[in-house]
Amino acid sequence: MPAAAEPSIDASVRITWRTLALASASALGMVLASLDFAVNVGLPAMRDAFGTDLAAVQWVIVVFIATRAGLALGAGAFADRFGLRMVYLFGTVTYLVSMVCMSLSPTLEPLVGFRVLQALGTGCLYSTAPAIAASVLPEHRRGLSMGFTSASLASGMVMSTLAAGPLVQLFDWPAVFWGRIPLAALALGIGLLAIPSSIPGVAAARPRFDVAGAVLVLALLWCLMIGLRLGQAVGWASPVVLTMLAAAPVVLVALVWVERRAASPVLPGALARLRGFQTATGAMFLGHFSQFVIWFIFPFYITDSLNRSPVTLGILFAIMSTCNIMSSPVGGWLCDRWGVRPVGAVGLGLTATGLLVMSALDDGSAIWHPAGAIAIVGLGVGWFQSAAYALMLGSVPSERFGTASGAMSLAQASGTVLCVAIVGAIFAGLSDHYETTLPVSEAFLLAYRDVFRIGAITAALGAIWFGLRARQPGR
Repeated sequence: MPAAAEPSIDASVRITWRTLALASASALGMVLASLDFAVNVGLPAMRDAFGTDLAAVQWVIVVFIATRAGLALGAGAFADRFGLRMVYLFGTVTYLVSMVCMSLSPTLEPLVGFRVLQALGTGCLYSTAPAIAASVLPEHRRGLSMGFTSASLASGMVMSTLAAGPLVQLFDWPAVFWGRIPLAALALGIGLLAIPSSIPGVAAARPRFDVAGAVLVLALLWCLMIGLRLGQAVGWASPVVLTMLAAAPVVLVALVWVERRAASPVLPGALARLRGFQTATGAMFLGHFSQFVIWFIFPFYITDSLNRSPVTLGILFAIMSTCNIMSSPVGGWLCDRWGVRPVGAVGLGLTATGLLVMSALDDGSAIWHPAGAIAIVGLGVGWFQSAAYALMLGSVPSERFGTASGAMSLAQASGTVLCVAIVGAIFAGLSDHYETTLPVSEAFLLAYRDVFRIGAITAALGAIWFGLRARQPGR
């Protein structure tokens, strides 16, 4: 009796229990990846618990995102080589283990170390979940499927930010980690049952995985991003900082040399030359660079300048994420009807508008002022992310969906880390400058306003970029 055929994802899929389970696995992957926004709510509590300052506790963010960014392309290429199932399941297991370890960390140092392990799992999820979602619905519904992918990402943000505030108040900062364990276990169970071992368009004879390229990408991003962050912490003349920053161009040259000779490079040159690939990753980078000031500076405005609790901060983040959830499917649907260009450009324009409004806040602002502004940002992010994902996965061949998803994750993480490094340095410099003549609270507000204006300008540049370069896939 012949063996049963291995199930595979079909582009012209019918709505069955297996389809729903597959969509759930994809959604849970994005939710788990975005639950890390709870850490931002817990930053003030970590600062107080470990007796440190804002600069030190930011390593919890920087190390995680730098590692996630460096692993994104490798995880995506690995998924193209060995299948989405293996990488997704490995990511969920690694994520689950890291949550246990971080929640038990006694000091800041091991917590930061275990964030590297979490970054490995999160990078795998970011690189596989959008690719799985793209294979669930037919190609002409690509915008809608990416809208739901973006909505899943925002759902995790809502869950994490709403739950993080009460959890931190009741159980302190470890709750932002152990609170995710049940959901990670659920994702692992559904992934084991629902994700097949094959995807459409993957050739039977697969080239060797580019290990050297993946390692060099990680090394490059660590040298650049960690070097920039260390420069702020210990000074730009530090031997460690100078060594890491000097090594970055050397690693870049080595990466280019290796990739030109690799049988299957982690980022094939043919993909990087695609207009849609360039436009989508560029917009994703600018969009996340612009809006991440909300996640690492805004919490201290709410807790220190407005004297509000972590619960209030969580509610504000939840407002942003809820608006993202509502706008993402609508944005995806509009991409299918009107094209990606107007949806992405308007979304980034809304993001710029919201950030500009947030730059006008002060210590006397009523709570509805930041609530309204952050809602506008959430609406804009939902639209531009749906458009960027639809453009990317509509521009690359299906056998490279993993690499494409990894590239989008790399663009997101690079924008986030460079925002923390560059805008964080600008914020620190402006704060020190204003503190020479003003009280600390007033200096903080002036620096806060300046960096949010920088964010608004960056988002506006992203809107122009997307409006000028985006073309509807297939046209």
